[in-house]
Parts: sequence; C-alpha cells; structure tokens
Amino acid sequence: MKDIPLYKQIQEAIKSQISLGNLRPGDRIPSEKDLAAQFHVSLMTTKNALAGLAEEGIVIRSKGKGTFVAGQAPYNLFFPADEGSRGERELPAYRHSYGKLIGMIIPSMRTQVEQRLLDAIENAVNGYGYTLVIRVSRGSAAKELQSLEDLGAIGISGLILFSIGALHERRTVVRAEELECPVVLIDRYYNDRPVVSVCSDNKAGSRKAVSYLVGKGHHRLALLTPPVEHSVMADRLAGFESAVAEFGLKPSSVLRYTVPYQRFNVSRKDGAELIHQWMLIHHDSFTGLVATDVELARLAYHALKRINRTAGKQLVAFDDTEIPEVAFIRQNEAAIGAKAVSLLMGHIARGEQLQGRFVVPTQLILPS
Repeated sequence: MKDIPLYKQIQEAIKSQISLGNLRPGDRIPSEKDLAAQFHVSLMTTKNALAGLAEEGIVIRSKGKGTFVAGQAPYNLFFPADEGSRGERELPAYRHSYGKLIGMIIPSMRTQVEQRLLDAIENAVNGYGYTLVIRVSRGSAAKELQSLEDLGAIGISGLILFSIGALHERRTVVRAEELECPVVLIDRYYNDRPVVSVCSDNKAGSRKAVSYLVGKGHHRLALLTPPVEHSVMADRLAGFESAVAEFGLKPSSVLRYTVPYQRFNVSRKDGAELIHQWMLIHHDSFTGLVATDVELARLAYHALKRINRTAGKQLVAFDDTEIPEVAFIRQNEAAIGAKAVSLLMGHIARGEQLQGRFVVPTQLILPS
C-alpha cells in the first residue's frame, strides 16, 4: 500500500465499502474533512480522492449537500456522462431526475411491520426497474426533513414517505411539494393536506377486536393506548369507541389507560413496571383487553402473568406480539407497499394524478 498514492488508497477504501454493500446508492460519503481526519491526510488529498470518484461516476457531488454514492457495480446506477460538468454537480430537479431511483423515508427498521413494508416496497420498486434508496428518520422531524434534502441531492424520481406522522408536523410534506417531488404517504395521512396515502383500515381493525371479545362473552373491556400523535392511533381509537357504542357496552364497563410514549417506548423496564402497577390496581375491572400498540400488548400480557391473573382474560393486539395466547390484528404490508409503489409509478411513467386516501383491509388472527 505504501507505493499507492494516498488519494488512491482513500478511493479504494470507499469502493470496497460500496462493493461490500456497506455503502448503498444514495448513502452520504464522509466529508473531505472527516476523511482527512480518518486517513491522516490533507484536505487537498481527500478533495482529489472524491473528485476522482466523481469522474468515474461512482459518487455524485452536490454543492452544499455533500457527496453521495451514485452507484457502481454491483448497483449499476450511472448518471449520463454528458449531463452537466464532472466533479461538482448541482442538485437535479425531481421531475428531471436522471437516475432510476425511488426514495423512502422510514422512522426505523426495528419492528416487523416496518421490515415487511420495506421488503414489499423494495420488491415492488425493483419490479419497475428502479432502485430503492432508504433513509431512517429515527422518529426525528428534523432528521426526516434532512433525509428528504439528502435524497434530493442524488435525484430521486419520487418518494415513499413513512412519516413520523405527528398531527402537527407537516414540514417534510410541505418541502416535498415545494420541490415538486412526487410523494405517497404510507401508514399515515393528513386531513388538512391532499397528499395521497395508503394505510391499513385501522378503524375496522378495532371493530374486529371489540367484536371478537364481545363474541367471546367479554363485556368489561380495557383499552391500552399511547397518546394520539398521528392518524393511525386516531383511527384505532375512533374505531374502538364506535364499536363500544355499536355493541351496546356501558361506559362504566370500559376502562381506558393512555400510556405516555416515553414510559414504554424508551425504557422497556420502566414501561413494564408502569403496566405492572396499573394491573395490580385494575386487573379485576376487565376480562377483555385491546392494545393499540404491539409493545403495550406484550407488557400487558407479561404484567398479568407476573401477578398470576391471566385466567379468564383475553387480549387482542394490533400486530403480532409473538405470544400464542394473544389474538392480533394483522396488517397487509405487502398490499400497502405494492399499492403505494403502483400509485407513484403511475404518476412517474404516465402522469397520473396522485390523489386519494386508500385503505387496505386488516385480518383478525386468533390465538393458536
């Protein structure tokens, strides 16, 4: 390696990370300053290294945005050699994108629902001959917005947005509209903005949960839910309240507990203790329980086990708790992903208007 120029060593290191799949199309390359610190070289050396990679079409450099993987074997994503100047390239307008790239922004990739949505969307996008470029917002509105800017720097043709979805948070959608980026929301919608969306039928899912419990003879119910911070929870709660009225349950026979997100979603230990204490007080007040969040359902089940009060009780969760005794409402992530991509591609390929709110049916899965 000593005989290889330093800038070449940096180039080979970056190419190696791309070939191993550690850097994917659309991923940001460390800055010249960061590379200089990592390899103990001058800024001029790292500048030459990145400029050379841009010449080869391996990276795209955008003023004020950074340097991104444009795609090279094994990804086969190239910008036309005669488009613009080599080296520094301006941010391409979305509607004039040169790469066959679709962006996706997702809160995390830790839940089964998120993983299945991602798989479905990536498969559908690949089926159209495009490549999916993923950004993870980690529940941060600022990171979500920055992810959109990053994706814009590499010239995506459209965006699948699984937003953090807070009811008051619109900045990413507004910014996408300003940039004329075609966008389809999944698992979220906004009543006050005409953005096309594809979601599970959460209201009907809640009705199925209540109907199942009432059909099993449970007329004293409990509801465990996080706060209403986005459209999913709003619909699940609306569906629950509507079903309670439909099946004639007395208001006094329904116990409701709204659990702060930070208590069960950040610290599992704190969440488990919180639900345990609640169960110690209220376990005699219900026989059937609906949990609108899968983690709350797990905590509720284990709290009941801990105090030896599972006998005669039935739980229904949204999404699979992986506990055989717990029924759950299953979402059809494959259908959601396929529909979202179909709508986006219809706009990109045929100019079809992006409008409407689409709901995908859910399914009640009984205990095994």
